[in-house]
Amino acid sequence: MVPKWFLVKTKALNENRVYTRLAGAGYEVLFPRYQKRSRRHRGVLETRPLFPTYLFVRFDPDELKTIKYTHGVSRVITFGTEPQEVGEEIVSAIRERMDEGGMVRLETKSVSIAPGQRVKIAEGPFAGLDAIFLEELPDRERVVLLLDAVSSYRLTIEKQSLEQ
Repeated sequence: MVPKWFLVKTKALNENRVYTRLAGAGYEVLFPRYQKRSRRHRGVLETRPLFPTYLFVRFDPDELKTIKYTHGVSRVITFGTEPQEVGEEIVSAIRERMDEGGMVRLETKSVSIAPGQRVKIAEGPFAGLDAIFLEELPDRERVVLLLDAVSSYRLTIEKQSLEQ
């Protein structure tokens, strides 16, 4: 049979170990990661998996047991008893955003807002509501808002969830 792409779920924090084992055994493995500023250590970039506990692995369906019983693998994603194939277009779309080292560059919206400025929430459970910007939190990724609908309700959300 022709090798196809499948989604492999790893045990928690075992993505690197499983990636190394499967790639070393000759399998084609896609392990997209991104870098994020550490909340614990100022100025340090942490490398994190784009899809925590998941790897994309290309293998022949006849080799399912070999993959399934690799140390650190929790399971291969299936629907019923058959492993669920991941479309080549999905793998290609992820690869287009990756560099040679497997890093995905995430685009960040630049949002500069002054305290007291009116904003609209674009994402999440409060999407579409108007609010007043109060402050940006020290991690520079979250903001505190005052909801217009309930003037005494302070809300903390991701900065990326705003539109101006």
